[in-house]
Amino acid sequence: DVLTGSTDTGWLTHFFSSKTTKLILLDSLLQEMSNRFKQPRVVPLETPDNSSDSSDSENEGGKEIQVEFEARSPEGDDYHGIKRLLQQLFLRSSVVDCSKLTDTILAQRGIGSVIKVCAPDDIEMEDGSEDPNEVYAISTVINLAEKTKESVLGLRRFLLEQTAKGNDRQVLQYVTDLLKGSVGFLVNERFINIPAQITVPLLETLVTEMRKARDRNLPYDFQHYIMISKLFKTKNLMNGAASQDHQAVVFSNPEEELIVGESELCIDYDVSGDSNGEIGGNWSDGVEMIPWRRIVVFRAEKLEGLIRSVRESFPTSGVPS
Repeated sequence: DVLTGSTDTGWLTHFFSSKTTKLILLDSLLQEMSNRFKQPRVVPLETPDNSSDSSDSENEGGKEIQVEFEARSPEGDDYHGIKRLLQQLFLRSSVVDCSKLTDTILAQRGIGSVIKVCAPDDIEMEDGSEDPNEVYAISTVINLAEKTKESVLGLRRFLLEQTAKGNDRQVLQYVTDLLKGSVGFLVNERFINIPAQITVPLLETLVTEMRKARDRNLPYDFQHYIMISKLFKTKNLMNGAASQDHQAVVFSNPEEELIVGESELCIDYDVSGDSNGEIGGNWSDGVEMIPWRRIVVFRAEKLEGLIRSVRESFPTSGVPS
């Protein structure tokens, strides 16, 4: 049976406080980034703040904010932004060194994308505006077979330690054998209010990049992927007692629930003791939500089908072709 995982996003609550936001993505999200000019692609999005009716929006000034983003390969200026996104995934783990893991990501040429605010050179950033070096999302993959890298060794050790805590020898042996093969650690991290729709172009770009890397005989031919999802579970149902079978689960990145549905193995672990500032607490009806993490293993051949499923489950309306 599936064991269980969480989210760490308290520091993100300043982002997207407006009622309505439009996300403008460059076409580089839909195909490999190139140097030629690309027309922006407008993706309307709703945030958790905009569930009220239009009268509320009018009472608050009826402002509509347009935020323009760009997708590109990670660069040195992205170091701190990438590290923060990794820290919201691994929290206070002493096993995974997020600094070294960030260095590994930056050292991969032509693999992965980051989402940043697009600030034209001829426009000065206003006081109080977002940090131009802030990274709002990252999609990449790390080869877990590269055991000469200290960052990868730490990540492997972390996965094995979390598996061992489940006290299931068969599951531990499965993960141990899995790590002897060709496995990629899939990173799908973003700010909490960035919508699920962004996953499609980011992962499509990553699939293309890995294909081109394999054509150059680089080690991106994976049999399996491992990723870690952030989620919340109910703590108190039925007069304070919540069984494993009746716990409600909320994914921080909702599209990852589709990946779980195609997984070979899921291992959940409670991170409520490590997640200071994470958005938890009482959500509704007095039900307390506790942060968890979920290690998810799925076959690499399923990735492209999962991307199509995400596109169908989280459509974007009004997007020009």
